[in-house]
Amino acid sequence: MSEKDKQIIHQLKQSLLHLDEALTLSIQMLEEDANNKNKITAVWEEFLSAFFDRVKSRGDASKVNLSKLVPLPKLIRFFKI
Repeated sequence: MSEKDKQIIHQLKQSLLHLDEALTLSIQMLEEDANNKNKITAVWEEFLSAFFDRVKSRGDASKVNLSKLVPLPKLIRFFKI
């Protein structure tokens, strides 16, 4: 495994730790007061929008389609209700 591979894995693991903490805090806020739903929804919508915008803009700038790394059907599978 190359050094860059290790760096990518490390950074993504760190990101998951931060996301886990944000999820925990979001759930706590919702459990404490259901009226927090609009606030939490707005924060997560902004985050996800910013994330996907960055994936797209960085991909466009580098001419590498990063959004194709994980096929859409795999992503959709996680959001099926």
